[in-house]
Amino acid sequence: MPLINNVNELNERIGIYSITPPSGPEPGDGEEELLFECWAKIRTQNITDIEKNYGTEFQDVIQVVIRQLQDHKITNKMKVMYDGKLYNIFKINPDRAFKDYMVLFVKSMN
Repeated sequence: MPLINNVNELNERIGIYSITPPSGPEPGDGEEELLFECWAKIRTQNITDIEKNYGTEFQDVIQVVIRQLQDHKITNKMKVMYDGKLYNIFKINPDRAFKDYMVLFVKSMN
């Protein structure tokens, strides 16, 4: 089953951010810098997935499907902004066969 049947399924706008460490010796949150924006398909967990993943590292994880070829190489050090919330990139699943779309597993920072 393909990830995307029609390109129109990429109907949510997301931003990919890099986090630059703060300058100086004091620890703290880094500065967020928008690298690029792209269209995505957001796949949330269904009820059985929520029950199965409760108490594991996959709890509260959503899947973001985007085109694989982007302006920047995406790493798990980057963040995803969706619907006004910032998400950590938990896992990246590229499409090794067709190289059309990749799936970013992201988890809310809250």
